[in-house]
Amino acid sequence: MDTAHKLIFREPRVEDALAISRLIKRCPPLDVNSTYATMLLCRDFHDTCVVVEQDSEVLAFLSAYRPPQREKTIFIWQAAVDSRLRSQGVASRMLDDLLSRESLADVNHLETTITPSNKSSQKLFRSLAKRLNTECRSVEGFPAALFGEVEEHEAEDLYQLGPFTLKPVHGEKSTIS
Repeated sequence: MDTAHKLIFREPRVEDALAISRLIKRCPPLDVNSTYATMLLCRDFHDTCVVVEQDSEVLAFLSAYRPPQREKTIFIWQAAVDSRLRSQGVASRMLDDLLSRESLADVNHLETTITPSNKSSQKLFRSLAKRLNTECRSVEGFPAALFGEVEEHEAEDLYQLGPFTLKPVHGEKSTIS
């Protein structure tokens, strides 16, 4: 059943943190962060994160931030989508929702890290680059050795999209050209 039309896309609130943490735990291979870290994202980076809810249930979450000294870049940290909504374009819609925000109208580069085995995320960001009419480059990000011997973790390749221009709509939001 296609439920995507009933979804609400919005900024997260601190009260969402526990539900977001539980969602991320249900979305391997995403790294599970502490609920406290998620609270900080919801409080301090709400304007660069997206919650998707249906019937007051958090079903998807995208976390992102602007790296210091690179304010025209948005770094996508994680995109978690509940299994009930996968293959319905929800991750792509979260990216579109984020990039349509007036507060990000000056953003002209996007970065994220993706493991070599995560083909769906690679496809997602390559598709976004096409919609943004820009390049998508992949370079070394974080080698597996940096994660240490205790934690089995693949390398994280850095994906860089840009430059691109987000076009204002009616002076309120930006759109992907």
